[in-house]
Amino acid sequence: MKKLVFITLALLLVFSFSVFAGGKQEKVSKDWTKAKLTVHVEAMGWILKKFPVEASAKKFMEDHPNITMKVSANADNSLNNYMLNWSAGNVDVDLALGGAAVQVAKLAFKNLLVPWNDFYKGDFTRDHFLTHVVELTKRGDNYYALPFMVEAMSLEANRKLMVEAGLGTVSNPAKPKTLDDLYMFAKKTTKGSGPVKDVYGFSWNFTNFGDQQLFCAVNDLGGKAYNDDGSPNMKAPEIAKVFSFIKRVTMDGYGTKGTITDTNAGRSGLKAGTVAIIFEAASRAIEAKSALGNDAILLPFPGEEQNGSYIYAHYSYIPKGTKVKDAVYGFMREQVLSKDFSKFGAEKYGKLPSLKRNFEGLSSDFTEVQKWMANPKTVGDHAWVEGSKLNSYIWEIEQELVSSNITAQQAADKLAKQASQLNLAVVK
Repeated sequence: MKKLVFITLALLLVFSFSVFAGGKQEKVSKDWTKAKLTVHVEAMGWILKKFPVEASAKKFMEDHPNITMKVSANADNSLNNYMLNWSAGNVDVDLALGGAAVQVAKLAFKNLLVPWNDFYKGDFTRDHFLTHVVELTKRGDNYYALPFMVEAMSLEANRKLMVEAGLGTVSNPAKPKTLDDLYMFAKKTTKGSGPVKDVYGFSWNFTNFGDQQLFCAVNDLGGKAYNDDGSPNMKAPEIAKVFSFIKRVTMDGYGTKGTITDTNAGRSGLKAGTVAIIFEAASRAIEAKSALGNDAILLPFPGEEQNGSYIYAHYSYIPKGTKVKDAVYGFMREQVLSKDFSKFGAEKYGKLPSLKRNFEGLSSDFTEVQKWMANPKTVGDHAWVEGSKLNSYIWEIEQELVSSNITAQQAADKLAKQASQLNLAVVK
């Protein structure tokens, strides 16, 4: 706050006081609690479905009659649109919800975002959040985005198909300890003898979770996922091992190529009972319970119990052109980061809270994944300058891997060469 020399200093300070004391939410500033304001929130379509954004906006308006909330879905290429529009000074959004760190980093790199530094006060200091996903957004001395939900990578499986294949029991389903085990699981759960199987044992996502799948696997197999400077370790020998598994399980007919043309083919197949095991966000298992009931389960990727998981977040971010930052802060504190908001996303869709206290009271479905996330060896998303291009390269090479004669080692070498031409420094 600028130093004020007028006699009204004391009154102004009373209105602008913005802390959280004794766990009670106090208003951020005079402006947003008194003035007639409109706050425009844009969110990815899937976020509007899986979180009560519109209901929360309505509740916020009821609590603050001076504020009008506008909620809309953004386009699939929203971050590219934001880059163009916000760079030109055309800002009609006050709060954007959705985008991984590697995506939002592009906006931060262009200095288009308002820092969240002064948000982290009272009951919302940084230590109340899952540390990694907060610190990931630090650029210089500023935090350019705030995590509102977290995901963890794991295997999601159909317990009934596993038990039918002799892989454990209902009360104790088997867990793959090695990539060879996972190949065997896929082989045993595959059904059908033709070129198109009735049930595929495994699905790798060839158009989503690029670096997340790959570097989760590298870490879980005991490798070093990242260099000391935070850049991806493209020389990790585990990359070729993972590629070898992908090629073998897919080319042998136990893994589906469905995600090449439909990024949701794996999760859809899990729900439909036509895919036994997928390797995506842990939330896929919670989602599948609507179709499979308690037969939708989480399994650790080989080595995940020992070496931790891979976590990443989706973020909220504010363009510099907004004039209602304090009202946005109020909406985040009172609604988006509330226990009810988090519980809705977690219990229905498996989207995990970013605030540690919001894990309290969640169902036992989240117990094991919390253990993996708490492992000090767990790694997470990194915001690289050209991380989006790296993901594109990963998908292209993985698709080539299962569609041509290229070997796993050749694919790993090709990816490393392409990556060497990118700026994969962490955004600072």
